[in-house]
Amino acid sequence: MNKILRLTFVALLAMVSNMGFAQDAQPAVTLDFTSNKAWKLPTDYAKDKKTFTNGTYTITLEAASSGYKFNDYKGSECIIFGKKDATLTLPAFDFDVERIDIVGTSSASGKTTQNIFVDGNEVSTETTGAKGTHEYKIADASQKAGTIYTLKVTNDNNTQVSKILIWKKGTAPAPVSIKNTPETAYTVAKAKELFDAGEGLEDFVYVKGIVSNVDSKPFKQYKELNIYISDDGQVEKKNAFEAYSCKSFGNTDFTAADAVKTGDKVVIYGKLTSYNGKYELDRGCYLCSLNGSTTGISKIETSAAKAVRYNLAGQKVGANYKGVVIENGKKIVVK
Repeated sequence: MNKILRLTFVALLAMVSNMGFAQDAQPAVTLDFTSNKAWKLPTDYAKDKKTFTNGTYTITLEAASSGYKFNDYKGSECIIFGKKDATLTLPAFDFDVERIDIVGTSSASGKTTQNIFVDGNEVSTETTGAKGTHEYKIADASQKAGTIYTLKVTNDNNTQVSKILIWKKGTAPAPVSIKNTPETAYTVAKAKELFDAGEGLEDFVYVKGIVSNVDSKPFKQYKELNIYISDDGQVEKKNAFEAYSCKSFGNTDFTAADAVKTGDKVVIYGKLTSYNGKYELDRGCYLCSLNGSTTGISKIETSAAKAVRYNLAGQKVGANYKGVVIENGKKIVVK
C-alpha cells in the first residue's frame, strides 16, 4: 500500500511539474520594438532596404510604398511598415522554430493581411488584422535551424509590430481558441473584450445583440447589409460594433433591403476585427438568427397564386413547383 501511495505521489508531482512548465512557457527569443533606444530605427519614413540591430539580433526592413519607421506615440510604440510587399526579415536562429507570434499595437489596422515567408514562399497561414497577437505555425518542412523567416504585408495596409516572439520547436503553448456556438453566442461587450485581448482572432465566432441601426447602402450592389448591434439596442457613438457587409442566412444574399430592422434580435457569425475605431465582424459574416428564427422564413403560407416564383437557386419555377420559393421578394412554402 505504501509503495502504491509513493508512486501515486510521484505521478502527481510530475503532473504538477509539467503543468507548471506549460503555464510558464517562454519564447526562445523576444524582439521588442516598444523602445528605440537599442534599435535606432528612423523616426521618419524610409523605404531603402536596411539592417538594424539591438546588439544581439539583426533585422532587415524594406518597404515598397509607404515606408517604415519607429512610431514613438506614447502607448503605441512600434515599427510601422507597409504597404503591400513591405517586409521585415528576421535573423537565422540556431534552433528549430515551431511558431512565430507577431504582436501588434492596440491602434493597428483591422484590415492588414500578413504572413511568414521563406524564400518567397508562404510557410504559415495568412492572418487578417494587425492588432493583438497573431500566431503563425510554421510548416514542418520550414522549421529547421538556420532558416531565414520574413514577415510580409500582403495587402494595401500598414502593419504595426510591437514585439515578435520566436518559439523553439516543442515549447510553444497551445493556441488560444475563442470558438463558440450559436447557443453560447458572445454578447457585444464580451466580443469587444475578446478582441482587445488579441488572442484567438483567427477563429470565427457567434455574436448576439439587438440591432441599433442598419446601413442598407451595400444592398443595391452586393445584396449585403451593414448591421450595427449593441447589447441594449442603443446606438453607440464610440466603439460601435458593426457586422460589416453582412450576408443573410447560410451566407446567401439578402432579398430585401429592409430584411433586418432596428430593434431586431440577431445572432451573427464572423471574424472579429476593427476599423476606424469601430469593432466589427469582418466581411464574410452572415446572419444566423433573426428574432429567434434560424431559417429566414418569417411566414409560412400555402399558395397557388399565379405569380412569378423562384427557387432558392434563383431559377424561375412553375405553379406546380413544391417547396420553398421566393415570391414578390418573400420566402414562402408551397405545399
